Amino acid sequence: MIFLPRFGRRLSACACVLLLLSGMDSGAAEQNTAELEQLRIYLGEIGDLRAEFKQEVIGPEQEILELASGTVVLSKPGRFRWDYLEPYERVIVADGERIWLYEADLEQVTIRRMATGLGDTPAALLTGDDEALKQFELLRAWSADNLQWMQLAPVSPEADFSTVELGFASGELQQIEFVDRLGQRTRLTLSAIDHSPQLSEGDFIFEIPDGVDVIGADDM
Repeated sequence: MIFLPRFGRRLSACACVLLLLSGMDSGAAEQNTAELEQLRIYLGEIGDLRAEFKQEVIGPEQEILELASGTVVLSKPGRFRWDYLEPYERVIVADGERIWLYEADLEQVTIRRMATGLGDTPAALLTGDDEALKQFELLRAWSADNLQWMQLAPVSPEADFSTVELGFASGELQQIEFVDRLGQRTRLTLSAIDHSPQLSEGDFIFEIPDGVDVIGADDM
């Protein structure tokens, strides 16, 4: 899933610029403060969520490297499940303590602890606690393509990505775009968003298929 640090050769296709407000005039700084507070309220109101998604991975020369689609469910704090249905099966599940990445065609499962697998990634914004937003800095806000956009950067210079952009329409998050350190952009478009899905504990438990390679299990 695009929001996570790289687990292997493909996760960057699934996945710090620091601009100081002191360089802005007071009006721009106040606007950014207001936009950040609106984002804080929106993220704070997210509890459970289910949606369909389409994903594009775009290279530094604007070439399309990958197209994918699937479904996602989120539940705070720290639980999510991304099921990639096309072009090949891939599942990423977090139960609040562990993260599983299953790549069906490689017959491989990678397991990480949440403490080392989430951190200041974009996933922390949607599924983290109230402190998650403190890991990011609002760079700018603007309108384009009928969306209201916010661009954030991780505070840590060691983050795997440089910026994340959130696009809203009618107060609902519609697009998420982030750029990694190699200039590769991942764009997610959400649809059929349901803020009151019927979720169960089983949605966030991954049953490892028989016969697959398991990486990281010894650390659990």
